[in-house]
Amino acid sequence: MATELTNDEIEELVGLNKVDKSFLKARDNGLLLTDNQVSTLKRYNIDPAKCNSMSELLYMIGEVETDEDDDLSYLADQLSEINYYNNTRK
Repeated sequence: MATELTNDEIEELVGLNKVDKSFLKARDNGLLLTDNQVSTLKRYNIDPAKCNSMSELLYMIGEVETDEDDDLSYLADQLSEINYYNNTRK
């Protein structure tokens, strides 16, 4: 006998609950970051909540970044692009 799935179970099976982690969200300090970006930063002991601007966050990443950190380099590129499009006068 088949049982009906709840909406949460269906979303988990389809992977919709993982998509939400890729959307930009305004954090308490005003920075636009995805949940995936925040978790990557925390892996490198960088707390984005302590930053007042995207430039400050990029500086903190630069202090930690080495040639071996492909994840961190990719994240820095993403954040630089977000910073450019959100903070540059057009």
